[in-house]
Amino acid sequence: MFIDEDSSFMKSHEFAHAARCSSNYYVLVARESLPQLPYSVDEIYGLKNTNRSTTKYPVYSRTYASTYRIYGKSEFDGAKPQVVIVEDSNSGYEFFAVLCKNSGIPCISAGGKSNIYDIALNRKERDILVIADGAAFGPEMEFLVSLQRFKRIKLFLPESFEWLVLKSGLFPDKRTQEMLRSPASYIESADFFSWEQFFTHELIEKTRGTFLTYSKSRLNESYLAEHTRGAIEKEKGLPNLGILPQTEQ
Repeated sequence: MFIDEDSSFMKSHEFAHAARCSSNYYVLVARESLPQLPYSVDEIYGLKNTNRSTTKYPVYSRTYASTYRIYGKSEFDGAKPQVVIVEDSNSGYEFFAVLCKNSGIPCISAGGKSNIYDIALNRKERDILVIADGAAFGPEMEFLVSLQRFKRIKLFLPESFEWLVLKSGLFPDKRTQEMLRSPASYIESADFFSWEQFFTHELIEKTRGTFLTYSKSRLNESYLAEHTRGAIEKEKGLPNLGILPQTEQ
């Protein structure tokens, strides 16, 4: 379904509820963030005119628009941050808190994505690493990126912590690898309102009854064991917090 910003209901919580209970996919055309909806950082696009006239007087003709991704992939440059802010307050935070503790870096739980901006704004440190679930972090990007004008804020935005674990190589089976290559082919939108929910469900089901049994509320200590933690740390794109040597990935 395509919905233009002239449809005022698009910004309402009633629409968010209706979308959550439907099996539709939505393309929303708007100039402002929509905080009531959990959309991905990677699915925010701009539109540009590819048929603009270069003459002095306007030429009336059919206009063709192309899209471009507004927020490109954030690449961590390897510099050690002064503080790490983690969106999660549960398993994901526990994992990154251990990495930060071993490196002597303060690690703060934001207790939710909507709190990250205020915490980053009020911290005295300038070199800040933000770790959040990219699958639902889209509404927060505009304000957070605005802080980069006067703070060195780096972003690490995997789809979710659960996605990071699934992608770490701990689960090399064919179905998992195919699912990670093409999640849209496996996610039923009527059952999962965001990809974050889907990856959490997948990890819980895949590890049920094993030593890696996963719980969103509290991290299984098996994930902090050297072998398991090392597999996750080595995942491409994971910021180096001073534990592993920097290597090309």
